[in-house]
Amino acid sequence: MKRLLLFLVLVCQMVFAPLQAGAAAQVPPRPTASIYVQDQAGVLSRNTRDTISAYSTALARKTKAQIVVLTVPSLRGQSLEDYSLTVLRQWGIGDKEKNNGVLLLVAVQDRKSRIEVGYGLEGALPDGLTGRIQDQAMLPYFRQGDYDRGILNAYSAILQTVLKEYNLTPQDLPVQKALPAKQGDTVTISPLMAGIGLLGILILFLLDRVLLGGALFRFLFYLFFFRGGGRGGGFGGGGFGGGSYGGGSGGGGGSSRSW
Repeated sequence: MKRLLLFLVLVCQMVFAPLQAGAAAQVPPRPTASIYVQDQAGVLSRNTRDTISAYSTALARKTKAQIVVLTVPSLRGQSLEDYSLTVLRQWGIGDKEKNNGVLLLVAVQDRKSRIEVGYGLEGALPDGLTGRIQDQAMLPYFRQGDYDRGILNAYSAILQTVLKEYNLTPQDLPVQKALPAKQGDTVTISPLMAGIGLLGILILFLLDRVLLGGALFRFLFYLFFFRGGGRGGGFGGGGFGGGSYGGGSGGGGGSSRSW
């Protein structure tokens, strides 16, 4: 009897697993007109929509790179990563051979966002960079309810990273609309936070001297000065090529955030 029940469970899993996978890939149909900005959540102003559309169109003509913004009310229980990757593929964002599409997805009611990057751009837009763009340029405004400003800031950061790769600036594109200033190159620390941080370091230093004889700081000194440094931050240094619609095979690269 137990073997029969186990067999039935396995059969049900085999039958319903494909259906569940298909349900997880239910995304909006590919737009028939302009693809670059799809505000299904209704959080973007007319000026922001026009700005994104104008710059993405000019960028595609100049460099063949593609950046798409999609807002939705909710993912309806679907995986954020699966949803964004499916949009990238089904909408054909990026060049078919270079796989160089970028999707900025915001699910407003779920309070989730993701920057999805195709295979061809993962080196130029690594996960850490796309995460910082969201953390520093977008999410602070989301927490204040200003989705319009946050999305435009994040888009601007992605766009400027792409243009820098081609040795271009926004002024090199035939667009008259202004972009917000580049966000996130520096992090401002208030004097109070700086004082608390210094006090914490001093207390840690004293405890280390008393309890460990300075072993902790000797270890940290060795770690930072003899093992080498890390990679830089900021929004700079990225970029990618592009092409006509029909790409978007994707690779699942990018980063996800919630607020």
